[in-house]
Amino acid sequence: MNDKTPLADELRQKRVYVGLLSAGCLIGALAAAFVPEKEGLQALLIRVGLLLGAFWLAMPSRNRPAAWAKFSPWTIVGIVLFAAFLPRMKFLLPLLIVAGGIAWLVRPRRK
Repeated sequence: MNDKTPLADELRQKRVYVGLLSAGCLIGALAAAFVPEKEGLQALLIRVGLLLGAFWLAMPSRNRPAAWAKFSPWTIVGIVLFAAFLPRMKFLLPLLIVAGGIAWLVRPRRK
């Protein structure tokens, strides 16, 4: 990404906004923890703050492209299918973790 384009400046500015919103939601959840009647609001603020924090981490920055730029469409389809079928196949999760670890160990190394 060229740093001199207006699009790059706009993306950086949006990344800052998302980060501030995430921090604001998490601080609001911390403040709501002291009010016993606001448990639902606290849960909402925690979830939204964590989701915005994940978006903040995935957005492009000055030094690196967007996190999703490295994924192929097949990887995204696989992740969605895995998330859809995971509740029905929880017994396969340890097997998938072991298989993923073995695949990571035997992958070709970059030189």
